[in-house]
Amino acid sequence: MPMIASSVLELIGRTPVLELRRLTAGLDRSLYVKLEMLNPGGSHKVRIALNMVLAAEHEGLLTRGSGQTIIEPTGGNTGTGLAMVAALLGYRLVLVIPDNYSPAKQRLLRAFGHQIVLSDHRLGGNSHGEKAMELQFEHPDWIMLNQQANPANPAMHDQTTAVELLEAFPGSLPDVMVAGVGTGGHLTGIGRTLRRHRPDMRIVAVAPPGCSYRQNKFSTHRLQGLAVGLVPANLDVALIDDEIVVHEDEAAAMMRTLMRTEGLAVGLSSAANVVAALAYARSSRPGTRILTFAYDSAQDYLDELPEPGETANPGGSS
Repeated sequence: MPMIASSVLELIGRTPVLELRRLTAGLDRSLYVKLEMLNPGGSHKVRIALNMVLAAEHEGLLTRGSGQTIIEPTGGNTGTGLAMVAALLGYRLVLVIPDNYSPAKQRLLRAFGHQIVLSDHRLGGNSHGEKAMELQFEHPDWIMLNQQANPANPAMHDQTTAVELLEAFPGSLPDVMVAGVGTGGHLTGIGRTLRRHRPDMRIVAVAPPGCSYRQNKFSTHRLQGLAVGLVPANLDVALIDDEIVVHEDEAAAMMRTLMRTEGLAVGLSSAANVVAALAYARSSRPGTRILTFAYDSAQDYLDELPEPGETANPGGSS
């Protein structure tokens, strides 16, 4: 990474890993979190946003500076990444998001100057995907990157995120990886690479209530980004050894706990990862080392974060 960057895109990746020693005090297990919210745009999704656009350029689907239109259904973080990439590389962008996703995220996406289309979340967990397909049929010259099936999604995590983890844990990878799923690229790209270096690493998927990737079962929920209402094409389900269900009130409580014990302000899906990782740690043998991920920061969720004693209302869906 250069000392002085000429583009914000040069600052993507190389995020640090933090050991949560205060949260695990007295537990005799180690819990590590890779701080992906320190990427430009505030999440890990900027990694795949850049790689999907670069791949489309390589395939001749997009021409830099042409003003072509990219359309993508997204719950917010991929949209933020694409908004940055499109602005810098000269593309028009249409983002389709569910109408019950975080109002703060909606405001942020509009602030980048791109077009936002809201889908009716009552139509199902993939309402934004279906709406985006309708718009693409109406505008066949628009390019959909399709993060759920685009191989550039897991490839970016294979080539960057996983490599960074191998460097962070030289010769001694953690015993367990706990991750949300979303579009599947993150768990698949990292999981496949780490498994090649440590075949016995267990991979645990974090699932909202009523959802299971191994059983292909989904239900409406309020933990944004953890489950999109289907098994995405980019997800290698065979990598998943276990699933841990996390409720939105547990995630909201962990957001506050991390702020007060570790000084770490993470978003709801990130906090859900820590809830699941801590639950796994408590049931595992002493000395177990567990890796998880902080995908985004708390700023997008402060309007929905309840005060102590109130009920969580994260305001999202699958």
